[in-house]
Amino acid sequence: MPIRNYLEGLCRWSHRGSTTENERQAAEYIREQMGALGLEARLEHFVSHTSFSWVYLIIYGGFFVAGWIGWNSSFIGVVLCGLMLALFYGECTSKWKAVAGLLPKRPSQNVLGVLKNPAARKKVVFVAHYDSSKSGLSFHPSLVGSFRSSFITSVVMMLVLAQVLVIRYFGGSGALLGFVRFIATAYMLLPIILLIHREIFGQYVQGAADNASGVAAMLGVAEKLVKEPPKTLETWFLATGCEEVNLMGMTAFMRSHQYELSAGTTYFINFDNLGKGTLRYITGEGMLSVYPSSAELVCIAEGLTNEQRFADVRPYVYRLATLDALVASSREYKVLSLMALDETDGIAHWHWPSDTIYNVDFSVSEKAADFAGCIVAALDK
Repeated sequence: MPIRNYLEGLCRWSHRGSTTENERQAAEYIREQMGALGLEARLEHFVSHTSFSWVYLIIYGGFFVAGWIGWNSSFIGVVLCGLMLALFYGECTSKWKAVAGLLPKRPSQNVLGVLKNPAARKKVVFVAHYDSSKSGLSFHPSLVGSFRSSFITSVVMMLVLAQVLVIRYFGGSGALLGFVRFIATAYMLLPIILLIHREIFGQYVQGAADNASGVAAMLGVAEKLVKEPPKTLETWFLATGCEEVNLMGMTAFMRSHQYELSAGTTYFINFDNLGKGTLRYITGEGMLSVYPSSAELVCIAEGLTNEQRFADVRPYVYRLATLDALVASSREYKVLSLMALDETDGIAHWHWPSDTIYNVDFSVSEKAADFAGCIVAALDK
């Protein structure tokens, strides 16, 4: 089946919002397509909170409270800031998700298809999330270009607030210190307002580029490998739910399969946002710490760009947001993500109502599937 058909199949729903009934139906569709290709396909259920907004509202709210009460109760302010910094780091690196455990949960599911190979020495797990996000003011086309700078400013304000309260705890005072505390505390209201606005007024988007395009590319690879199975590899195809909720689907998968997947012999190839732009292979990712992609996979990808058909594929360090691959790379697995970025290194129609099938360039998903297939051929030796 052409990759375009898979993409159109996933866009029959107006959205595939995380933990919604539409997400569940889309998972069933993907399982059916995997089964029709000849994969051993199944749903793997887990529970998740419903939106990343709730996690960050708690974290930013914690900093605001710390700044508000910290001038007169500096010890409490310092402790609260330290706790929020730890929670924030855990979310941004996917190393721990303590806040998520406190939130109400709803059911979601991953879809896993396996092309078994008893003689395999290595595994390759192809990953693409199938859920779609809500829109929000932060993703407005006129503002999304400053998304990274806004994130950095937030981190700086968190650290400044923590430092001010530590100085206050050790007896510091003065108008300048108080003014800095006021500015850092007041700044925390901005992300709080944006997150609340997103939950009240944001609408689920169709998610054609983000990330029906990635799932379509993954299924395209599956179709090719079923016809010509690798000799030394076992290939898994994972469609994750709740990626838009702090990578919860990928986290659930890694927790469930950690004893089956050796970090030394397992590769992850992740497809995300392949709707429009130039194909990139991601050499490192992370909003705070940068986790490098597998040197072996990057070397293979670099070699492929010497071929005429892949001459425009370029490397890129992705720091704008988190991808499913981060869950694996932060646990020292070998990963490589494939994305499409525009001329400004941005994502077209990112988390915006214009992310529809009418704004997708199908050739990008096709090239990504072809590129990934060539990586597999290089590993299959």
